[in-house]
Amino acid sequence: MTMIENKKIFIFFFLFSFLFGHDAPYSLDKFKDVLDISKLQAPNSHYNSLYSRKYGDFEYYSNKYFYLQDNDYMVFFMCGNHNRSELRFQKDWKTNTNKEKILDAELKIFPLNQTREFTFLQIHADSTLKNQPTINKPLLRIVWYKTLHRLKGHLWAVIRLDDNLLEKNYQKIDLGKAQKDFFNVKISVLNNILKVYVNQKLKVNKNVNYWDKYQNYFKVGVYLQDKGCSKVLFKKLIIKE
Repeated sequence: MTMIENKKIFIFFFLFSFLFGHDAPYSLDKFKDVLDISKLQAPNSHYNSLYSRKYGDFEYYSNKYFYLQDNDYMVFFMCGNHNRSELRFQKDWKTNTNKEKILDAELKIFPLNQTREFTFLQIHADSTLKNQPTINKPLLRIVWYKTLHRLKGHLWAVIRLDDNLLEKNYQKIDLGKAQKDFFNVKISVLNNILKVYVNQKLKVNKNVNYWDKYQNYFKVGVYLQDKGCSKVLFKKLIIKE
């Protein structure tokens, strides 16, 4: 192959990447590891060829609900009650694991015109498994509430306390007022102990052994519990399954 042919091929791939991949989160090395082990769910949990993505299939990919901003931030955006733009990570694990499972994120949230609440980090039970106990519920949600217990604009850890589907039994732990700038949230699970840190301060330290029969996975992004729109920017996202 001649030097001129090589140059033409280089120019073609450069232009293709610029035109179709410059706003793709996968274009940044810091997001490649997490995108290689996740799928995108939008605007709901069912696969949508316009806005969803299969596991690891993110090269050159973006859409209006999932894109790169300022060549630094992975953005999730969504509008509408119970709609979402979320990454669902592929590997399942149990809370009684002896290998620590970690979600570590530096992020900034924009509730925009959200009227009640939205979720941006989760531990969710896998409801798709066969011949195993399943439940279609999250063990943990990290949530922004417009108002809860007379506190306005705070972040909360919402933890399910049992697997009784007939009851709505939750513990809601105040994580402090939502910051206007980037902040860090780290979630870890080891030997049935769930821990949540906000800016390196331990906020949740809870035994969740009542959940250890279920397989779980991490989720990140925007999940709306009411009308309106919300957006989240991730500056850093590390998953250790």
